[in-house]
Amino acid sequence: MSGSSNEPSPHVLETFRICREEIKHESGVLTSRLMTYITSQSFLVSAYAVAMNSGDFKWGVTYRLAFPLILCCAGTLLSIQAFPGISGACHIIERWHIKQNDLLEANPQLEDYNILHRKDMAKVYGRSLWFSLASPWLFATVWILLAALAIWLHRMN
Repeated sequence: MSGSSNEPSPHVLETFRICREEIKHESGVLTSRLMTYITSQSFLVSAYAVAMNSGDFKWGVTYRLAFPLILCCAGTLLSIQAFPGISGACHIIERWHIKQNDLLEANPQLEDYNILHRKDMAKVYGRSLWFSLASPWLFATVWILLAALAIWLHRMN
């Protein structure tokens, strides 16, 4: 037990530190996955734009339909493949936040180590994870719309 009733025990502090380190680690994993995913999507969007603007007379209209549709399929499949990894990291982060909140509730001495009120923390963390979870769905939707655009423009010619 610690020397003062206002100070948390070393065991509680160590447990709290582990929670914070795990949240930090999983946030790094999530960031890495999300950055890799968004980078791959940006390359595909660039290739799509170039393909749609192609003036190649040899391939012509066929190229402007076939290659963008291939890119749309690749972008959609990457979104589907990326979602479980991104979602899993978000779920793990949420679980660690629950453990941290339980620890804060059970040990009021830890309030000095908490910069946000518990209800504000839930909002902040929920909103920050929402972007990560929404990104694959957003990109998949955009790829479907871009495929429809390529088909529509092909029919207009």
